[in-house]
Amino acid sequence: MIEKAVILSTGDEIITGRVVDTNSAHIADKLYGLGLEVVAVLKVGDSRERLLWALRHGLELGDLVIGTGGLGPTTDDLTSEIAAEFFGLGLKMDEGVADGLRKRFASRGVEMTPNNLKQALFPDGARIIPNPMGTAPGFHVTAENKKHLIWLSGVPREMEAMLAESVLPWAAGERKGAGELLACSFKIYGLTESKLGDLLRPIPLSDQVRLSYRAHFPDLTLRLTVRSGGESEKKFSELKAEIRKLIGPYIYTEGDESLEEIVGKLFLERHWTLALAESCTGGYLGHRITRVAGSSAYFKASAVTYSDDSKSRFLGVQSETLKQHGAVSRETALEMAQGVRRQTEADIGLSVTGVAGPAGGSPRNPIGTVWIGLARDEGSDARLFHFQGDRDRVILGASQAALQWLKTALTET
Repeated sequence: MIEKAVILSTGDEIITGRVVDTNSAHIADKLYGLGLEVVAVLKVGDSRERLLWALRHGLELGDLVIGTGGLGPTTDDLTSEIAAEFFGLGLKMDEGVADGLRKRFASRGVEMTPNNLKQALFPDGARIIPNPMGTAPGFHVTAENKKHLIWLSGVPREMEAMLAESVLPWAAGERKGAGELLACSFKIYGLTESKLGDLLRPIPLSDQVRLSYRAHFPDLTLRLTVRSGGESEKKFSELKAEIRKLIGPYIYTEGDESLEEIVGKLFLERHWTLALAESCTGGYLGHRITRVAGSSAYFKASAVTYSDDSKSRFLGVQSETLKQHGAVSRETALEMAQGVRRQTEADIGLSVTGVAGPAGGSPRNPIGTVWIGLARDEGSDARLFHFQGDRDRVILGASQAALQWLKTALTET
């Protein structure tokens, strides 16, 4: 039975900082959900000696090592041959994988260079892990001491598909009969990590009960885990209820849904429509809305009215409003929301106008100042926000605040 896992990421691009290693975090989260203890995360460059070192130490620390990267056709893709060397195995070409590569290139009308067949070489006896999103499959080697090495593509979307379709079902089977781990996540809006921790002080923590915090702007995620023991399911339910009681108004979902997905479901349930008027966010809010499948059923349009002239011409913002109050003001935000709603005949019109920086701030409207307006049948309103950080952070924060207000408006109606 597997109890402890080690995650191994390879690639010069990772250790030089050119690429952020998101694979390790994703794998760790999924393994933790199965009750596996992740005891180490190792990262090494494309070096034979360092990879052999990482394999040796990884399999000493854990019952399972999951590695990513180095499965491609180029000279720096060393994983298969080094894994074979480590276990004292030969390299063998899988003819099924090789034939699949040939057909894949032929279907695209692209010549397949000979080095692509490197992706069909695996340690002799390894189980092939299909890659439904790319050309390079992974592999699974079981050592004589019943420890396991699993290797997946380093491309995040490919790795995630391989992990979900092949690795996690296998690992869950290996974990049958092990101690149960009950877990759930809460996504929070409107609290700092320190304030959240302070509010949750009444929750009794122990070796069996843990709270984990993850701040990944603009989200803050709280994870509750309860390890098996006497009446663990009852305790788990009681703790979830207590958390809702303590921070209920700040929880916008339980699970992994994004705020734009939640807002989309609410629009569909109410058969309402939405139109946006964006200035400082430059269309980013519309991007978040439209990356949700099915958003065409409720999203009508987004007007990126960056200049004062475009605000007047396309949204009907009065020139006197802009002259007297400025583009970043409650009055302009209201007229932008009302104008885009009027032009599109949407149920809700929502606007964003502000100063994203790094220039353009003033004593009246410092960098990070954002007004968000919302117009609907019940009337119009605008709210003032102040965000800290660079331009991207202000834009992201403004889009999150806008979506949160939409969620509130849709829930309360």
